[in-house]
Amino acid sequence: MGYRSEVKIATIREGYDALLEIMDLKNKSGNVEYPLIGSDIDPGYFEEEGGSVVFGWDDIKWYVGLLCDVTNVEEALGELDEQEIPYEFCRIGESWDDIEFRTSGDNENLAIHVEPSVAIEVVSS
Repeated sequence: MGYRSEVKIATIREGYDALLEIMDLKNKSGNVEYPLIGSDIDPGYFEEEGGSVVFGWDDIKWYVGLLCDVTNVEEALGELDEQEIPYEFCRIGESWDDIEFRTSGDNENLAIHVEPSVAIEVVSS
């Protein structure tokens, strides 16, 4: 069974494109049976505005280290961090104390942000 989460990630368009390239390489490794994202695989949610992108998944098992598809996304975000590409990550699980929120880089310039509340809100600047 397992707990389900809502996950949203905001970044600049160039960051999203870089993430797709990273994920394409990871998906070709053959370790992922059901990749979450790639050039030919759309995420469950996608919105673009003012040079920024928000994407993510609802009702997903987000187990880093246990599920290869999730671990690959987390590793790809680490590569964006190394390239100093700004992003925001927000995950809300099934309980009030199961919330993750982190930022990387100069996220103040994103046109769209994600932030935890009762649900993940997507807000334009």
